[in-house]
Amino acid sequence: MGSPSSVKMEWGSAACMVLIELFTTGQMLLTKVVVDAGLFVFALLTYRFFLGTIHVLPLAFILERYILPFFDTSRCIDI
Repeated sequence: MGSPSSVKMEWGSAACMVLIELFTTGQMLLTKVVVDAGLFVFALLTYRFFLGTIHVLPLAFILERYILPFFDTSRCIDI
């Protein structure tokens, strides 16, 4: 039996793939139920877009805070 890190390296990508498939299947089933209930398709797309933005934006700010150049409000005023 390998060390825990080798098991993680070996099964990590497969576990991520399975999780992505589960999320995609859940999203498709939820979309089918909601559209069949009468929700307008473009409203559903708008909700998905804003929900994705709300979830990804804080993560992007946290992970990219040292990579992006310094940003302040004076640059917005100059534009």
